[in-house]
Amino acid sequence: MKQSPQRWFVLLLALLFYVPTFAQFGQNKISYENFDWHVYESPHFDIHYYPSQEPFLEDIVSYVESAYLKISKDLDHELRFRVPLVIYKTHGEFGQTNITLSEVPEGVAAFAEPVQYRMVLPIDGAPDKLQKLISHELVHIFEYSIFYEGYLGRALRSNPPTWIMEGLASYLADDEDNLDRMAIRDAVVNNVLPPLQALNVVTYLTYRYGHAVFDFIEQEHGIEGLRSFLFEFKKVLLSGNIDRAIRESFGYDIDEFNRRFNRYLRKKYFPVLLEKKAPDEYGTEIGQRRNPVTLSPALSPSGELIAALAAPKQELDLVIISAEDSKIQRNLTKGWTSRYKNLVANAFEGKRDLSWAPDSDRIAVFARKENRWPLLIFNALNGKMLHNIDLDDIFECSSPAFSPDGRRIAFEGNRNGVVDLFEYNLDTGAIVNLTQDDFFDANPWYSTDGSSLLYNRRIGEHWKIFAVDLADSSKKTQLTFGVHSDLQPSYTRDGTSILFSSDRGGYGVFNVHTLDLATGDVSQYTDVVGGTFGPVEMSPRDDDRFIVFNAYFEGRFRLYRMPLNAPELVTAASDRLSADDEAEPFVPELQLSVDENKKAPYKLKWDLEAPGFGVGVTGDGTFLADATIQFTDLLGNHRISIGAQSVANFASYNATYVNRRNRYNWGGQVYDFRDFFVDQSTGERIERQYSQTGATAFIQYPVSRHFRVETSGGYLNASLNRLAQNSMTGQFGFIEQDDSFAMVEAAITHDTARYQGFGPFQGQRFRLDVRQGFHLSGDSDGDLTEFRLDYRRYKQLTRRTLLALRLATIYNTGDNEYTYGFGGLNQLRGWEYREFFGSRLAFANFEYRFPLIDELRFPFLALQQIRGMAFFDVGAAWFPDDLYYDPDLRMIRADLTQTPIPFDFWDSENDQFQDARASYGFGFQFLFIGNLQFNWIWAKRLDFTQYCASGVIDACVFDGLTPLEKRDGDTRGTRMEFYITYDF
Repeated sequence: MKQSPQRWFVLLLALLFYVPTFAQFGQNKISYENFDWHVYESPHFDIHYYPSQEPFLEDIVSYVESAYLKISKDLDHELRFRVPLVIYKTHGEFGQTNITLSEVPEGVAAFAEPVQYRMVLPIDGAPDKLQKLISHELVHIFEYSIFYEGYLGRALRSNPPTWIMEGLASYLADDEDNLDRMAIRDAVVNNVLPPLQALNVVTYLTYRYGHAVFDFIEQEHGIEGLRSFLFEFKKVLLSGNIDRAIRESFGYDIDEFNRRFNRYLRKKYFPVLLEKKAPDEYGTEIGQRRNPVTLSPALSPSGELIAALAAPKQELDLVIISAEDSKIQRNLTKGWTSRYKNLVANAFEGKRDLSWAPDSDRIAVFARKENRWPLLIFNALNGKMLHNIDLDDIFECSSPAFSPDGRRIAFEGNRNGVVDLFEYNLDTGAIVNLTQDDFFDANPWYSTDGSSLLYNRRIGEHWKIFAVDLADSSKKTQLTFGVHSDLQPSYTRDGTSILFSSDRGGYGVFNVHTLDLATGDVSQYTDVVGGTFGPVEMSPRDDDRFIVFNAYFEGRFRLYRMPLNAPELVTAASDRLSADDEAEPFVPELQLSVDENKKAPYKLKWDLEAPGFGVGVTGDGTFLADATIQFTDLLGNHRISIGAQSVANFASYNATYVNRRNRYNWGGQVYDFRDFFVDQSTGERIERQYSQTGATAFIQYPVSRHFRVETSGGYLNASLNRLAQNSMTGQFGFIEQDDSFAMVEAAITHDTARYQGFGPFQGQRFRLDVRQGFHLSGDSDGDLTEFRLDYRRYKQLTRRTLLALRLATIYNTGDNEYTYGFGGLNQLRGWEYREFFGSRLAFANFEYRFPLIDELRFPFLALQQIRGMAFFDVGAAWFPDDLYYDPDLRMIRADLTQTPIPFDFWDSENDQFQDARASYGFGFQFLFIGNLQFNWIWAKRLDFTQYCASGVIDACVFDGLTPLEKRDGDTRGTRMEFYITYDF
């Protein structure tokens, strides 16, 4: 996986410069396990593992050293450092890694990072796939060594194209299989031929085209040409001048490279288009074409309905489709839910995802929630979830299959690092291991009488079809043979044959086949360009036999219904390949043993992580900046960050330690925080500073992925500007005071927000925070009490449009209090930055967000995610006892006798705002310069009421002699503003 150095600090930018700075959201990354780490020293690696991985350690040592031998030879390069390899027993445990604090998506198989050169991966793949996964990540380490040469500055200042980083890793690891080749073959024959310049986005096809680029380079220029290109690219790494690297390596420019590369792809794949057919030439499509994908068909007992995974509105849902008219009858999982994170979909790995009970309207599917893979059973008619079953110590479950009586469900699962088939009894809750071997098993399917089970077993680099006797699991029979993969077996309705998908034959294309159990003959029923998967026989129609299958074509999976007529090709059992052509178990190039003397407990060592920094600008030109340096141990469980932030001329500093080894996170912080609000009560603009200096210890406990509780305690020395009334003149002003407090704080945070490339688009998040300061010493004798709430909600309207809401408030009630300023930015647009202040404030923002242009590319730069917004903002700030600082009068508002005129949000006499302010307008934004968000807005202030000296027309002032009267405030037309900050 690509890990650009810029990725590590770009993530920090999204957290910057929200004032007041009391929103600390983020979904929880939970450490469910407390791993007991050890280190094994192989010749080139420091392998970090925990005791339950001991049985696999010898294999891992052999795999990594075999990978090193091959890659160092291919690149003619030796690493000058030992590679830290951190392994996890399962992908679920890998997702708990603290080496990155970002969530690890299920689609990320592993990663390597360029600062400490760590490789991080799970070891639960099949042996051949694990070898290739290790090789892929090790190529990244070699890339970092070659390109960055050990200099962090080069890593931070460069951003190599995705096609180079991922394409080379895929090519040298030789990790492309026939499912991968299907995707690029389909793209090429459908004339999707992007130039190199367009291959710098992290997509699946970028990996595939990147692999093809290096395949082309070696074919045209040999391995020396490939090495030469890497050497030349290193020279232009910082400038990113790919054209120059190509010229120096191959003697022609990038345009000529694109032409030759496209010609290479066409010559390689266009013959497939001429020789093979589209899936609609075999059958009729089922489902609506507007769905971007339709996967994993499961037939109802009558055959009239089909359950499938589809994306009618971008999210992958479980839907019921009519087999007759192809219409979606019901979406069983419509809308967002907190009951699970997502449905498990492994169709692209050649696995089934759904099962329909033969005796009822129940549908089984697996889901992901927290660190579990619960089995969900839905009622197909009303959409009700009937069961949500936790499967104890079995992880990464998939491929459910109902038994003929509907009382048992077979499935694939990982127990203790071994992938077997299991059976769950719906009546008793008992779980039985059906295969109990060291092979990787998948795709169970019961025989008609329920006495045996078809399934896939991984042998070497191929999937074969086996059957197991359920009365005696030691009786396993291999049914298909040869150096090809046979996937997703299912019995025909009469039980005489097996339907399956196989890549046997030319080009490695997956097609529908049958195996006659009586004769052993194999018949091929499709011959397509893309691939066909998951064939299942339907109920007969007018005595005609039909099957349903999934087909990949034009970049999408779709469902088709096909009559089971005469086959395209029949291969007799007598023509079966010789034993020399059988799939063999995978064996690495090197087979090494483990030296017990090279094992040792893990020892804590600190190292520097990539620094983070960012900038922001407010509408009045106030400059905001942030910089962070972070130190971590190799496992990321212990972290020290040192940060500096500035707002205008006010600088703040902090140092924080966090221990993330357990489910609860704990740590401490020392800080010196300085900020300001603008006071013009003296007739001059004074930026009144307030500061907080102290130390705190804290604990955070994640109740779930979306909810956590936090508490802290510590010492605070606070320099405050407190509002006070002069006993002689009766006038209000600010006095500086310095006090010390013993602080306690508690908070709850809830976050279900979901994101796309442009930001949050669905869900909600809130944080409620209570701070109590017990006075210890200083200029006053009062305690400090403060409540904070920040609530945000996102309502998706279409795929890329949404409504966004934010409600925020700070409320001080103690004898001591902080004064906060707000306004400007995206808090109260159309008004000055921090124009309003008080010890109590509240504001709300409503936005409609919509896309304009995805990317606007110029010769030397590109503007991305150009989006528009329409907004309405409203807010107010005040002090206790309803005192109100009037920014127009530049004082606490009072009459001639110095009696305060109290704060009032709404002027009911004139039916408009009084002391609250509001605005509406529109704007646009885009990402630029390292993913900074630039914003231009046009805001119109709403009518409001002012108090001004009676009789003074041209200005709103108070001279102490003339009484105040209400009048309409000056809305000043439309105001244009530019600022740099992120959406709330």
